[in-house]
Amino acid sequence: MNGNRILLIVWTVLAISICFPTTTFAASRFNVQPRISTSWEVDSNFYRAESREREVYTYTVSPGLKAEFKSAKTNLMLDYALNAIYYEDKDTVPPNEKPADDENYIGHTFTGEARYQAFDRLLVGLNGSYYLTRDPAQSDTLSNSIERDKYSITRITPILLYEFGPKFTAGLRYRNTKLDYSPENREDSNENRGIFDLVYHFTTKTSVDLEYQYWQKDYDQNTSDYTSNQAKLIFRRQFRILNLEVGAGYQKRAFDDPGLDDESAFTYNLNFGGEQTIANRRTRVSFGVEQNLNDQAEGNNYFRATRFVLNAGHEFTRKVLGELGAYYQISDYQNTYGLSSEGAIEKRYDKTYDIYGKINYKFARWLVFSVTGGFEKRDSNIAGLSYNDTYFVANLGFAYDLGRK
Repeated sequence: MNGNRILLIVWTVLAISICFPTTTFAASRFNVQPRISTSWEVDSNFYRAESREREVYTYTVSPGLKAEFKSAKTNLMLDYALNAIYYEDKDTVPPNEKPADDENYIGHTFTGEARYQAFDRLLVGLNGSYYLTRDPAQSDTLSNSIERDKYSITRITPILLYEFGPKFTAGLRYRNTKLDYSPENREDSNENRGIFDLVYHFTTKTSVDLEYQYWQKDYDQNTSDYTSNQAKLIFRRQFRILNLEVGAGYQKRAFDDPGLDDESAFTYNLNFGGEQTIANRRTRVSFGVEQNLNDQAEGNNYFRATRFVLNAGHEFTRKVLGELGAYYQISDYQNTYGLSSEGAIEKRYDKTYDIYGKINYKFARWLVFSVTGGFEKRDSNIAGLSYNDTYFVANLGFAYDLGRK
């Protein structure tokens, strides 16, 4: 049975089992939000090539539905979108290259969250997601890939959270991640991860979290399987208009292939952000930096990533909102070599950034038009891996709450 059918069954059973007994509660609330969005995008270098750039148009139609249920002890959220994506070359396709419309596909996006307060001190939950996509970023938040092969990725995460008292909370999560590629020459993978958190609350707004993760990654072809251990100490503080998180730890990764040396990395993160960060209450800003090893890498192409993310938005009027965003990532590969432009053999080292600006116009609370313009660039010391891409996106989105009960 494939991953999306398993996920559908799990969530159907869960929804029936936790919602049916609570529908008689006076405090129960149920909301359904249908939506649809359409977009047009143009990329100056769609395939992220160092030379022989190709300009491609992308057309997307995405209908979806979000349902939320809340009661005194139960929260349930289900969100699904169908993504019909079509491509068109602006110019004549070069000889011996496939046209962009060969990659037309129907994708799927499903996410679900469930929480149930079993007892005063015990919270149980389940998170799940399923994606059918060509976006490599869905497989790894630190991805440096530009591959466009279609794949599905399924994640299921049961959760237990127990409060020992006003000061201590313990959390236990298990997450299974299954990745299946459509092309047979690509490697599928399966990951089983356990996560344990012991949180000490100094106050209701300040805490420190001792987090330990253990996971096994299995590939079905030539890439080496591996086991990772990671311990991290995370400090969190909630201010009046700002949330702060600072963490630092260490990861040790052991490969099954005896020809590969074990890898280790100092891992850290700094995140802050919040709404209404300026006195006029119309401006928001967030910033984050993270360093760690990437998780998903065919051919043992692992790297230490350092990623910076900045996002800011401002409400100019009740109808006009602006947004600026950027990320910058350094990808320091551990055992991947190639030829530089000078012909020397070097260990791969990439620097990638993306910066964009976006304007939203609200025709109504349920109808928004947006335009986005941006620039993405990768500098690599290996010949043939650098690229520039300029992009523009126009989007019209409709989302309407049918009402709360």
